[in-house]
Amino acid sequence: MTTREVYYRVYAESELPVASIQFTTKDKDGVIQLGSRVAINFERQNYCHEDNIKRMEKIAKRKNFLFWNNSPEGEEFFKTNTKEVGELFAKIILSQGPMKF
Repeated sequence: MTTREVYYRVYAESELPVASIQFTTKDKDGVIQLGSRVAINFERQNYCHEDNIKRMEKIAKRKNFLFWNNSPEGEEFFKTNTKEVGELFAKIILSQGPMKF
């Protein structure tokens, strides 16, 4: 799924004039980092769709970018790694142990 398709998917599903589109990256040590995000405003007087898409495409071109969480790749990653992601969030919430994935 392209960045443009992810954007319009989120836009179509959003009930609000704004959204936070999350993406996943890999840091310099190869550790997967969850929760990076870009704020998107759908109100035409502030931003147009093409401006939002260009911002997202710039992020997607980064060397460490893996996928948009709302993409099929993201959904498959979270489905495949449900246990590990759940344990990670439990550690974050409880502030116990290292927060590496």
